[in-house]
Amino acid sequence: MNIRSLAFLTIIILITSCAGGPGVKDEVPEWFGIQIADTESEKAFRGVGEADTLASAKSAAIEDLKENILLSMNLGNPEDWSKEGRDAVNALFEDLKIKVRNPETVEMAGVEIVHRDGWKNPDGSIKYAIDITWDKDGFEEQTAALAALIMASSVGFQEMESRARAAESDGNTYEAALIWAAAAGIAAKNGDTTAYRTALREVASVMQFLDFEIISMPTQVYVGTRPDSPVLFSVTARGKPVGNAEFLITYPKNARDGSPSRAEARILSDNFGVIRFLPPEVSFAGIQNVTIAPSADPFLEYLEEPDDRYAQDLKAGLENVRAEAVYDALPVIRTIPIGIVILETDLAGNVLNTTDAANGILDDLVADGFDISVMSLSPGEMLTRSDQAFLRDLKADPNFSEDFDRVIHGTVALESFEQNGDSYTVRVSGTLALSDIQRQVTLYRSEITKTSRSTGSQQAISAAFRQFGRSFAGELIEQAP
Repeated sequence: MNIRSLAFLTIIILITSCAGGPGVKDEVPEWFGIQIADTESEKAFRGVGEADTLASAKSAAIEDLKENILLSMNLGNPEDWSKEGRDAVNALFEDLKIKVRNPETVEMAGVEIVHRDGWKNPDGSIKYAIDITWDKDGFEEQTAALAALIMASSVGFQEMESRARAAESDGNTYEAALIWAAAAGIAAKNGDTTAYRTALREVASVMQFLDFEIISMPTQVYVGTRPDSPVLFSVTARGKPVGNAEFLITYPKNARDGSPSRAEARILSDNFGVIRFLPPEVSFAGIQNVTIAPSADPFLEYLEEPDDRYAQDLKAGLENVRAEAVYDALPVIRTIPIGIVILETDLAGNVLNTTDAANGILDDLVADGFDISVMSLSPGEMLTRSDQAFLRDLKADPNFSEDFDRVIHGTVALESFEQNGDSYTVRVSGTLALSDIQRQVTLYRSEITKTSRSTGSQQAISAAFRQFGRSFAGELIEQAP
């Protein structure tokens, strides 16, 4: 074989071996068999192209990728785009095309090339595929920016847009949001989905400038009564009061089955941006919270289909809690005058001339808001009386029945007294009751035992009786009717 023939054969072999071109695989890549999918934080797109050459297949894949992205952006009919919008879209996808071909040469925020491969089909054609991910927040921002440029809106929409911008410039934030809602309604009637979505996004954006402040709230609230004072919120935007605007108030109430639930009220602010809400009668003790959020209803009224996905997204975003007033509701027992009479006895059952148990109850209940005091009644007189007789005599005596509606009564006895070196250990026990003087019934009763240690004998005794009283006070705070 001469040199010319050898050279010709070599060329034929090279052409045959490279028929697919550089970067073309002989088999379908494994990743292509798994469809790329969106995640919580990223949008996913795939483009696929097929042609006789790698370059043509790659161009077709990029074009397919572009169409899939535009479909997700939902920017409307390209024939209706403005020149500025068309130029912006072309520039975006020119960058994407360069990034697909040479990822290192173009930086697109939030866009990542996941896969890109070409391979030969059995018929000799070339197929090329591209997978990309795009950060969802970045994708939405890019979509909104393009939508603002390509918008080919009606004269009515453009007029509303101008009015909304003017209201924003004048600091009339809530008014601007309402005008944007009206613009969304016009766009919806014209079938302009892009303008509709853009206007709703403007409503949400403008409403973020509202600032909420709690002016006042009830300070002393009792179960079964209505608070004496209202919850007051103020709302401003860029330093100006937001007056004559509707807000959503939520507050606690009992469901029909008696379980705690929430209720709603929609209230207008006054000219000074103040929202006044007087909660209804308190139905249960404990923490009460009243929340405020912008009401979406005034904005949805401009829309023909307020239940569509975009309108409902707007409602969910607007009616997020922006401020919360929290206060405590106390059981009604704290409003009832209560007297205390307790008999303290020693190991032999003799009456002690002390009031340590009564003082333990008194100090803790006064600190918790109870209307309570020690009665000027000799505890020794209780020794010969039953509870029934004791309550009957209290009711009959105007010195007590006119000043007290309920009474805490009972006997506490010193049960043991031990000395161990310089330390004294004392145990006391007894039964106390809370009774209604007027109705002559016992409402609550408790048996308690307490132990105290001290270096002084009298100190140990006094501390044990006092701790006994504090234990009963704690039970009343948590459980008393």
